[in-house]
Amino acid sequence: MADGDVHTVYEDGVWKNRVEGGTRASNTSPRRVDAVVAGRLAARKRRVGHLVHTPDGDVESERDYRPRAGPAC
Repeated sequence: MADGDVHTVYEDGVWKNRVEGGTRASNTSPRRVDAVVAGRLAARKRRVGHLVHTPDGDVESERDYRPRAGPAC
C-alpha cells in the first residue's frame, strides 16, 4: 500500500488508526470493532487503502478505496 493509507493496529492495550507516513494515531478505541469501522470510514473519505492488523502486527485484511480508472475510450 502507499503513503496516506489508514492502518488499524493494536498498540499499548488499545486499538489505533494511524495514517501511513504520520506519527500519531488519528483515533483510538478499546474495542477492535469500533476502531475498524472508524478506520474504514477514514480510508473511504480519504480515498486510500485500509489495512487491519492482528494484535501480533500481521496484516489481516486489506481494502482499497482509491477511485478506479474508467474504461479507455
